[in-house]
Amino acid sequence: MHIDWVVLGAVLAVLLLVILLCCLRVQHHRRAKCRVRRRSDEEKLCDINRALEPFGFSYDLRRDIVYSLKDAWQRQFGYGRLYDEMAPVMNMVIHSEPIYFDYDGRRWMIELWKGQYGITTGAEVGVYVEKEREDEKDPEDIFYQCVSEEDELPISMVLFKNGKRIFHRDRRHWWLTGFSLGEFSWPGELMLEVSLTFPDFAMMEAFLEGCYYAGYQPEDFRVWYKRVSFRLYQPKTKQPSKYGRIFGRWIQWQNRHNCKIYQRVTKDFTRTVDKLDYLMQAYPRIFGIIMKTGRIAWGKKKHDPYRKKIKQGL
Repeated sequence: MHIDWVVLGAVLAVLLLVILLCCLRVQHHRRAKCRVRRRSDEEKLCDINRALEPFGFSYDLRRDIVYSLKDAWQRQFGYGRLYDEMAPVMNMVIHSEPIYFDYDGRRWMIELWKGQYGITTGAEVGVYVEKEREDEKDPEDIFYQCVSEEDELPISMVLFKNGKRIFHRDRRHWWLTGFSLGEFSWPGELMLEVSLTFPDFAMMEAFLEGCYYAGYQPEDFRVWYKRVSFRLYQPKTKQPSKYGRIFGRWIQWQNRHNCKIYQRVTKDFTRTVDKLDYLMQAYPRIFGIIMKTGRIAWGKKKHDPYRKKIKQGL
């Protein structure tokens, strides 16, 4: 009989502890929501971009997208086909379209991407050039360098999902990007409309020749002076096949699941800036998911100490 009372007391104590922890958690989340509603957009943007900047990204409140910075640390590194092959490891299920061409004695690559990057739907346009001429190598086997500031191109891109525009960006850049947070998409649902303005007709013609070699036809382009516009829906080039379709679907299941978690946890807010501010205060682990997937994850090893700081709260 005495033992029964001890067991009952222990169960009640555990139950009371659980109730207390739940109450504290609810109170913590309630205070976090109040702080989000009190804080100005400038304060929220400052904290969000302070967390994103070491990874080479920032958040645009007006367009409601995350985008890469011109002076991002990724500029010190190049790009090669291996990165596209390893994309699923970073929770990226994307279409890639590299266009190779020769111009001014150098080999160039302009690559387009669109698809699901972790818990974001996004697109990219990158401009790269061969550091040293290696005639014996195939263009797709070369590791390209990011172009210098003087070789940047005016780029415009519009991303559509099932006919509905997600975002538009227009800027002179070496790596123009945009990512819509919490949006889940299959690459086949997306269409990327791109316009590139070249410094002269020779480079434009070389680029068009590279597009024809990849499988595009003259009717796929609109040309005004030195500006070329075209659309990426289904890639013309062969997609990297290091990982199979089953693994890709598994990654997409994770991405869809994480998007649902993000939307469920932040359901009390409609704006992304408020959602991110709330996550940073109340759910740093979920905020960490954003930092661990997609293009942002490129810097996760380099900036691990900073990520730990984020988890502890800025």
